[in-house]
Formats: sequence, C-alpha cells, structure tokens
Amino acid sequence: LVSVMYANNETGAIQPIREIGALCRKRGVHFHTDAVQAAGHLAIDVQRNKIDMLSLSAHKFHGPKGIGLLFSKSSIQLTSLIRGGGQERGKRAGTENLPGIIGLAAALKDAQENMQQNTAYITGLRDALRNGLDKIDGAGFNGSREHCLPGTVNYSFQGVNGEALLSLLSNEGICCSSGSACSAGSLEPSHVLLALGLSHETAQSALRFSLCEYNTMDEVQTIITKVTEAVNRLRR
Repeated sequence: LVSVMYANNETGAIQPIREIGALCRKRGVHFHTDAVQAAGHLAIDVQRNKIDMLSLSAHKFHGPKGIGLLFSKSSIQLTSLIRGGGQERGKRAGTENLPGIIGLAAALKDAQENMQQNTAYITGLRDALRNGLDKIDGAGFNGSREHCLPGTVNYSFQGVNGEALLSLLSNEGICCSSGSACSAGSLEPSHVLLALGLSHETAQSALRFSLCEYNTMDEVQTIITKVTEAVNRLRR
C-alpha cells in the first residue's frame, strides 16, 4: 500500500498524484490518497489518476465537522474497524450520522458546482497576499508557488517567534496557525518545514494562512498590514 497526501496541509503543495497512481498500478500496489485538503478545491478524477482509495473531510469545504468519506474500489478488501451489524456493508457497525452525511453531500455538491468560480477568486486573494508578504524583509515562502492549493499560504519570518507573532495577530482578529491543526498545542517546529530543509529557528517562525471564497481583498490587505507591523514590532 502507498498512501500520499493529495495536497500538503501546511504548505498547500500538490503532490504528483497521477504519476504516483500510474506507478502503483503498474507495480500492482494499492494506492490511497488523503485528499482532505484537496477535495472541494481541486478537480479529482479517481479513474484517470488511478486512485484505489481516497479519504476526505466535510469541514474543509464548509460542510459539518465530524463527518468524512472513504472512497474505495469494490475490489479492495477492507478489514472492519468496528464489528457488529450489517450497516455500511459490514465495514463499520454503529448508527450512521445521517445529518452529517447529508451535510457533507450538500457541501461537496455546492463546492463542485462553484469550483471554477471560487478557485479564480481565491487565487487572486492568495496572489495578493503573497505579493504583500514577499515585501517584508526576511520573509520566506514555504512550499511550491506553482503546484499549490488556491487558498493555502505558508511563510516564515526570520528573527521572529511564530507563537508570539500568532498571539499579536490573534489580538487583531486575524486567525492563522503556526502549523497544522493535527499538531496544535505542540511547541516543536513543523516536521514538514524541517523536512523541507528549514532550520529549527526558521521553522518556528512560520505561519500558515488559509483563504476561501468568503474572504475579501480588504481582509487580505489588513492581513498584510498587520503582519508587517507585528513582525517589525517583535524584531524591535
């Protein structure tokens, strides 16, 4: 089994899923992709990309929290995690979260139908945010500028503590993060950024910004202004 993120949850970098899928299919290896960050934001074709299994989560495209989905080819033999009744074709026992399932389906349908329009709009916001943050002395972009999600931006700021920066921005009503939600509460620098070759100090200065179709250009300009002010304040 090969399991690869479709898009990284910290940098937004999109992985070469089609090439990986083709290689796995050629070698007779099952291929799973964690598409939590990508679903609802990128056009995903499981047949063309030769994906055997795919997982996603509703809250990443404005659906309810606490509900996810696993796509699996019928030829894949899955071992039951929770045994019991015959629900979910014997794959999982327990009462189904029907409101969550309906909410996931509705949100995904809406995201798919408006994907082209939303992507163009969010990409404009993202590019404006990048251009603004690039002007800050010692700011470093983390990830791929070309192969990336439309709404994820990750920057490190030399000589600044990320948690202190996060606190100042929070006081200004700006919601961002120093890593993924999966590592919330950890004081250690991101293992993703360390693997990219950043130093311990630089990785600890990084922040991740997430944009969506409900954000505005005025908000982006506010982010640029407040980040610039906060970085300069901390350096002083």
